[in-house]
Amino acid sequence: MTAALIETESRNRTTGVILAASGAGLFSLKGVVIKLAFAEGIGVSQLLTLRMAFSLPVYLVIGVVAFTRMREKPVARWWLAAGGLGLMSYYLSSWLNFEGLRYVSAQLERLILYIYPTMVALMSWVFLKDRITKRHVIALVLAYAGVAILFGAEIGHQGPNAWLGGGLIFAGAFIYAVYVTASKPVIKRLGSTMFTAFGMSIASIAFLTHSGIEMAFHAPPPVTANGYWLALTLAIFCTVIPSFMIAEAISRIGPGPMSAVGGIGPVVAAWAAVAILKEPFGWPHAVAMALTIAGVWLLARPKLTRTAGARTW
Repeated sequence: MTAALIETESRNRTTGVILAASGAGLFSLKGVVIKLAFAEGIGVSQLLTLRMAFSLPVYLVIGVVAFTRMREKPVARWWLAAGGLGLMSYYLSSWLNFEGLRYVSAQLERLILYIYPTMVALMSWVFLKDRITKRHVIALVLAYAGVAILFGAEIGHQGPNAWLGGGLIFAGAFIYAVYVTASKPVIKRLGSTMFTAFGMSIASIAFLTHSGIEMAFHAPPPVTANGYWLALTLAIFCTVIPSFMIAEAISRIGPGPMSAVGGIGPVVAAWAAVAILKEPFGWPHAVAMALTIAGVWLLARPKLTRTAGARTW
């Protein structure tokens, strides 16, 4: 491998890690924004409807532009795959996550959700033949030792409903893990921008249709001005922007490394929950943050070697 190629690969991977960390950080703020919206009296279906309504126009515009720039149009099965993955992740998984947040704290939600990298790593190894290197394993162990510590400290404070909320969020995490794993070949065919715009548009249209039918029988309560701002923030900064970041990160570094870098999410969620929601913070939180950051740093540190003509991390 030439020096120029090594430098290009290293730069590409560094960009992917930055995108993964930034996307995970923005996604992790979702729980805090949802909690604030719940405090404004907005229900789960109502908030999801506003989220989809605000984000859909953005995805449609970006999707149309991306489609016109495609040199070769993929066959129908790739579009079906992208739409199906969008429904899985941003419809079903999101609904489970929003429902779970009714019963648990924002910090605990993010901790449970970020168990998904272990699922991604296993599925990537089984179905995509991705290698799980020693460095990858150490990074995951460090990051999720921190997650386990904070989970242990939090679970005792949430009451019996924590198991219901935790179960819903865990189910959503599993579906999201399937999405991350299965999306890599589809992104390769459609490109990360087109994949994200199309999948999210399908999910948004499906949920808005569902919501329209539901509202025909049950009129939702009025939404405050602050509630609309929170829904707009949720749609743009916690959905649209990070969704494109995550898709591009998967394209650059693969689902396994992307999910490991995503372990920074619980750290960001903890800081935001403490600062905005006034959730408690103690030594378990500090230890969890230190371990998670160490795991992310280990994975992000550039290291390219030659092994039978292939690169390993």
